[in-house]
Amino acid sequence: MIREALVEARAELASLRGREAELERQITEAERALGEEAADESDEGESITLHEAIAEILRSTGNEGMSGRELADAINRRSLYRRRDGMPVEANQVNARVNNYRDMFEKTPAGIRLRVSEDWSSAPVESVTIFKDDDAGFHAWLDAHPDGYFINTERKPRKSYLVLHQPACPHFDRSPKVHWTKDYIKVCGTDRHELEGWANDNVGGEVTLCSKCFG
Repeated sequence: MIREALVEARAELASLRGREAELERQITEAERALGEEAADESDEGESITLHEAIAEILRSTGNEGMSGRELADAINRRSLYRRRDGMPVEANQVNARVNNYRDMFEKTPAGIRLRVSEDWSSAPVESVTIFKDDDAGFHAWLDAHPDGYFINTERKPRKSYLVLHQPACPHFDRSPKVHWTKDYIKVCGTDRHELEGWANDNVGGEVTLCSKCFG
């Protein structure tokens, strides 16, 4: 009797393990399907699609590379995109959408980036232009917009350092000995309020006014 009970117990255990493996497979497939389904939800009625929202965030931050969580938080903070059920965007939706648009995005050690041949360091986002590793482009912009404004900020912007300047600021004498757009990038625009909005929406901070420009 003991032997028969042992055989039955082993058979039942094997059956349970098989059922467990099947359930795990179903759960994995369901989670994958939910992520793709959420990412592929119809964008009908939206002014901007999810992948367009991702691209806009990456452009506005100089295409430095961001995680799915960081992108989702930025999209929600700026209210660029909402699901049809009104819920905020989740990181898994961002990652699924990026996977579905591999001709548009790439995943690098630094995070998700736009897959582009052009230089996003000077690509316009709305009426804001970001210069990174492009001193000549920055100086040309200053010459073309003497009444404009620019934010001097770190290469990966932080809310603790967002300084607003005007093109004639004496702090920026254009010396060729200085790499003006390397360690510190320049976020330029003709509308001061739009630049302040960029700082708030993309970095979560307020600009500090240059004492020479606004003193």
